[in-house]
Amino acid sequence: MDMKKLALLCGLLFGGISWMNAQQLSRQTQFIFNTYSVNPAVAGTKTYTPFYASYRHQWAGFKEAPVTYSLSGHTALPNRVGIGGKLFHDDTGGAISKTGMELTGSYHVDLNNQDAVSFGLSAVVGQYRFDNNKLNVYHEDDPALSQGVEKNINFDANFGLMVYGLNYFFGFAIPNLIQTNLGIEGVSETQNENARHFHFMGSYLYYFNDDFAIQPSALARFTASSPVQFDIYMKGVFQEMFWGALVYRHKDAVAVALGVETSQFALGYSYDLTTTDAANFSPHTHEITLGYYLARKGTYFNEKSLLGPKRLERSRVVR
Repeated sequence: MDMKKLALLCGLLFGGISWMNAQQLSRQTQFIFNTYSVNPAVAGTKTYTPFYASYRHQWAGFKEAPVTYSLSGHTALPNRVGIGGKLFHDDTGGAISKTGMELTGSYHVDLNNQDAVSFGLSAVVGQYRFDNNKLNVYHEDDPALSQGVEKNINFDANFGLMVYGLNYFFGFAIPNLIQTNLGIEGVSETQNENARHFHFMGSYLYYFNDDFAIQPSALARFTASSPVQFDIYMKGVFQEMFWGALVYRHKDAVAVALGVETSQFALGYSYDLTTTDAANFSPHTHEITLGYYLARKGTYFNEKSLLGPKRLERSRVVR
């Protein structure tokens, strides 16, 4: 990769802001498919135990483009408690990657006979890896790039709150709540830390008839040093089994998504078409999510929807 391409790629990846102090979390086009991956308060809100495997390849076909893998699952315990876990690997483009694990506990409170609120807190441990050998630089004797491969274990926390009812949910999450230091050499203290993120998400499910429903959703995210980015997700569902969606991500991409969901299995695929200068490298991003639903009886929740929302007595929607 020549220096011109490297400089442009770095600018696209980090938005002209130091990578240590900007948005550090991977994107997810199908955020409505597995909302636990966005908000820890979702843990335990389903009437079954869901497991998800996800693969995202951003700017497919471009060498050393970002790739993200994740495995996650959550379930409900007695006394309105939920637990969840996630394994992930996020390679942001060759030189920088993070591998880690998230463990979640949540608690659910009834607001009335249809609505409820859930609180979630996750402990996150991750290993940051910065490989200077994969960079093409002008000044090879730069002391900030003299460490070779740098690796460091880092601990942080994510907090979330979710309110949900008959056919809606909304809430917020704060990943990197503590903003702990990453321990990477050659970077100033103010930039060498996890940046606190803010996620706001909401969704509403409307049934036209017994066969067809629509589910408009939105996700907004930002940090103290980066602008708000939002996704608008319009999903149509047929017979609570087949679904398709159109997605708009502000100043980044448009996408289409398709999926199928049964009582035990789910599959979702999305294709992003990049609308920024990154399209010069590759306009294509692919994301695939597989789901497996394990039946569960005798829990706080007592009803199941093929659409994936969790229902408390009647129709509480929380994905």
